Amino acid sequence: MKTIRSPLALGALSLVLLSACQDDGPTAPSLTELALEDQIALELLADPATSETALELAGVQTSAAQRRGWAWGSNNQNRHTRARECFREAEAALAKGDQVRAMERAREGRALVAQDIAMAGGPNAIVGMVERLESLPVMVAADPDAFVTSGKLGLQIGKLAERAREALRAGDQTRAGSLGVLGEQAFRHNHRHQHQLGSPRAEIAVALGGEAIQLAERLLAEQAVADSEGQELLATAKEFLARAERALEAGEDARAVHLARLAEWWALKAVVLPGGITDEEARLILGVTETLLGEARSFIASLPEPTALQIALLTKAGRMFERGKANLENGVCRGLGALWQSAVISSFLIR
Repeated sequence: MKTIRSPLALGALSLVLLSACQDDGPTAPSLTELALEDQIALELLADPATSETALELAGVQTSAAQRRGWAWGSNNQNRHTRARECFREAEAALAKGDQVRAMERAREGRALVAQDIAMAGGPNAIVGMVERLESLPVMVAADPDAFVTSGKLGLQIGKLAERAREALRAGDQTRAGSLGVLGEQAFRHNHRHQHQLGSPRAEIAVALGGEAIQLAERLLAEQAVADSEGQELLATAKEFLARAERALEAGEDARAVHLARLAEWWALKAVVLPGGITDEEARLILGVTETLLGEARSFIASLPEPTALQIALLTKAGRMFERGKANLENGVCRGLGALWQSAVISSFLIR
């Protein structure tokens, strides 16, 4: 195992990172905003898997809480059951042509899921969801062929992210979390793995989820970080990975891939805690990613005949690095997700 060190000679990123990632000023949702959210929700209700996606987001947080003996995780079953009932009622209403009731029940289901997540995972869980929501348009833009109507999806998720951030500023964690749930549902529903993914690719995705957790553990160890927040978030990442592995074994490839990607994200959050990014954290992730990508390129170049998969992964790592670096240097903190993906892929290639 190679020791990872961030280059000390990296130039300081602009302090615009700090101002770009801070919260201020409350804003209430308008009728136009609700119309967009309900429109997306109606499109998603036609796919029952999206309701399961929402419920699993809460289930993971509760399971992780219970594994660590957190009091938050012990009383969420009733809320989880009510959320499931809401989604089932929404699907039934849509099947009968009652769109108004379908939207209302789906909206209540998402709110219950958000409350479940907040109770089990604490405030960091909602903030981390919003930060992931903000990162998703960058991921879609960096890999457009992987999504159905990627341009539309990126714009929609971007709008949801703006509204979720506004809700956080206003102190409305339930609304912020609900928007995070809706964005996550849309992201999974529109990913082409719904239609194209086969078991080998799903196996790679799950392996990358495991690689992300190992990378996070190595970085935390090198920084001698043992704070409880990071370990709690790492526990969440491990629970997502465990579910991804079980889904893969059951032949549920699309679910496995989505859960594995969530494991990647929460592994990152264990290293860079929710709530904004400091210049020091930005330099760390950028430096680690640049180092790992360089090592991966050298390793692949040294192979007599690299496989098509190795070449494709290296290409994606390079693309994610360039996209993430450009966003980060321009003060867009959501570029961190793309950099982390690049680092994880590179680490996987040189293992």
